[in-house]
Amino acid sequence: LPIWGERGMGNGERGTGNGERGWELVDAKTGNMVYSSAERPVLRVRDGVTKEGVPFTGEETYEMDFSSVTNEGSYFVRIPDVGRSATFRIAADAAEEAFRVHMGGLYQKRCGIAKEEPHTHWTAGACHVEVVRGTFASDEGKLSPQVKWFDVIRDNTDWEHGEKLHLVGGWHDAADYDRRPMHLNIVNDLCAVYLMRPRHFRDGQLAIPENANGIPDILDEAEWGLRHLLAGQQPDGGVGTWIESVGHPGPGNVAEKDDMKYALAQATRRSSIMYAAHAALLARCHPTFRDKYLESAKRAWDFALRERPRSVVYKVKGANVMWEEDPDLPAGYFVKAAVNLHALTGEKRSIDEIVRDMDRIDRDRGKNAWGWIPLLFAGERTFGYPKELESFFQTWDSGKVRTANEILEQIETAYAYRAPWWAPQKGWVHAMGLGHSHPLVRAHYLVAAHQITGEQKYLDAISIANDFHNGCNPQGTTLTSGLGEVYPVTFLDLPSYVDDIAEYVPGITPYRWTYTLPGRYLEMIWGADKQRAGKWPIWRRWGNLESQTVAASEYTVWETIAPAAAVTGYLISPDAATPLRPRRPPAQLLSDLP
Repeated sequence: LPIWGERGMGNGERGTGNGERGWELVDAKTGNMVYSSAERPVLRVRDGVTKEGVPFTGEETYEMDFSSVTNEGSYFVRIPDVGRSATFRIAADAAEEAFRVHMGGLYQKRCGIAKEEPHTHWTAGACHVEVVRGTFASDEGKLSPQVKWFDVIRDNTDWEHGEKLHLVGGWHDAADYDRRPMHLNIVNDLCAVYLMRPRHFRDGQLAIPENANGIPDILDEAEWGLRHLLAGQQPDGGVGTWIESVGHPGPGNVAEKDDMKYALAQATRRSSIMYAAHAALLARCHPTFRDKYLESAKRAWDFALRERPRSVVYKVKGANVMWEEDPDLPAGYFVKAAVNLHALTGEKRSIDEIVRDMDRIDRDRGKNAWGWIPLLFAGERTFGYPKELESFFQTWDSGKVRTANEILEQIETAYAYRAPWWAPQKGWVHAMGLGHSHPLVRAHYLVAAHQITGEQKYLDAISIANDFHNGCNPQGTTLTSGLGEVYPVTFLDLPSYVDDIAEYVPGITPYRWTYTLPGRYLEMIWGADKQRAGKWPIWRRWGNLESQTVAASEYTVWETIAPAAAVTGYLISPDAATPLRPRRPPAQLLSDLP
C-alpha cells in the first residue's frame, strides 16, 4: 500500500521512509482507529537492480501485519507524522466485484452485437457480422516473414462472389477488429475456472444480455468465443479460426461503421483440432452446449485426422508465394480434443490416436510446453484423466507445480513489492512487455498448483498477485480501467477514441510495463535524454503514448483481460450471491477521475 502525505499524494509532507514509528489501521468511514501497533513496520527485501544498475522500484518498502482485522469495511493505514495509504476494502465480495469488472471488459470487446443499456453505459452498435469465406490459411505463422498476410488476403479473396457468411461472436483486441485463433484461450480459461469452482458462478451474475437464460454467465461469455466459428464451419467439418482484413483500421474507424472488408480463413488441421478441443470442453460444461457443440466438435476432429498436410500457392503482387502446413497436429490441443471427445462419446478411438502418437507428443511437450497455457488441461482434470494418459498428465502436473514454486520464491525474495516476476538476475526478467509481467497472468500457474495439490500457500499467493494488480505496486494504481479508485484512464483502444465519452471503457487491462524504454518514449517523454531516462525505475516505466508504445499501451482480450477474469473468478467466495450494483455513469471529464 503506497503511503503518501496526509493531505494527499503529492500535496502533503512525505515521510522519511525510515519505518521507525508505529502505525495504525483506521476505519475510513468513521475515522476511528481499529488497530494499532507500536512496532515499526518491517523492511521487506532490498530493492533489486538490473545488471545495468537500474532500480526496479526506487523505494524502500516496509510491511505490517493486520490480518487479525476481518470486519468488512473500508480502511487505510496511517503512520503518524508520515502519511497514509489509499483506502482499501475488506469484503467477502471484493473478488467478485473485480471479476465482474474484468468480465465486463470482455463484454465491451464482443464482436457482432450491439452494446446497450442496461448492460453498459458505453454503448455501441453491432459490428462486422458480414464476412466473406476466404482462401487464406488459419495458421499465420507458416508464411515467409517477407510476405504480409494482409497482402495474401487482399490478393486471394473473391470479395464480390465469395460465399457470404453472417458471423456473430468473438472479441476484438485494442487496435484491431479481427478475431484471432489465440482467442480460444479465453474459452479454455473461462471453462476451466468454472469447472474448478462451479459454486462461484451463476446465472444473473454479470451485466450481459444472457444473464437470465439459466446458464452461468461465465459460460455464456465463453460460448461467445465459439459461436461465430460454429456458424462458419465448412461442409467438410473443417473450422477456420481467423477472421482478418487487409490492414489495420485507422484511429477514427468506428467498429460498427468500419468499411474495411473481412474474410474467414480456410480450415487447417491445426485450426480444426483447436476448435474441436474447445468446443468439446464447453460441451462438457453444460447440457445446452453439449447439444449445440458436440457434433460440430466431432466433425472438426474427423477433418483434422482425415486431411493430409497441404501446400498452397498464393499470388501476392503478381508473384507466387508458398504456404506449407505443419505435418503434425499441435500436441497439446490434440490431447485436449481427444480427452474431451472420449469423455462425451464414450468412444475410445480418440484416445487410441493419442496413444499411437505418444512418443511424438511427449517430445513436443518436453520441447514446447513452456508455451502451452498453464490451464490447458485444468478443466479436464476436474473430471479425471484417462488411465491410458496418466503418465503424460503426471508429468504435466509436476511441471505446473514446479513453476508455481518458482513463483512463490519470486514473490517472497525477488522484489520489495511481492511481484510474481522473474528475479533481477534471471534471464527472462527483461521480457516484461506485452503483458507478460502481469501478476494475474503469472498467477495462472498458482491456480494450477492449487488445483493439483490443494495447498493453501498457492491460494495465498494468488491473493498476493491480485493485491499487486489492485494497487499494491510502485505506481499505486490498479492495472484495469474502472477497477478501484485509481486506475488507467487512457490507453490504446480504438472505440474509446471515437465514442464521444471522455472516460475510456472499463474492464480494460493495458500491457503497462516494459523493461527497456521504447524509442518514442525516450523522445517524447524524456527528450531523448537516454542517460536520465535510463535511471528511471523499471516498475515505474509507464508512458501513455498509445500507438507509439504498443508493448505498454495496447492490450489483447486473451493476454490480459481474460486471465484477470479467470484468476479473480477463482478467488470468489463459494456460493456468493452478491447482487449486481448500480453502475456509475462515465466521467464527463478525465480530470474528474482520480
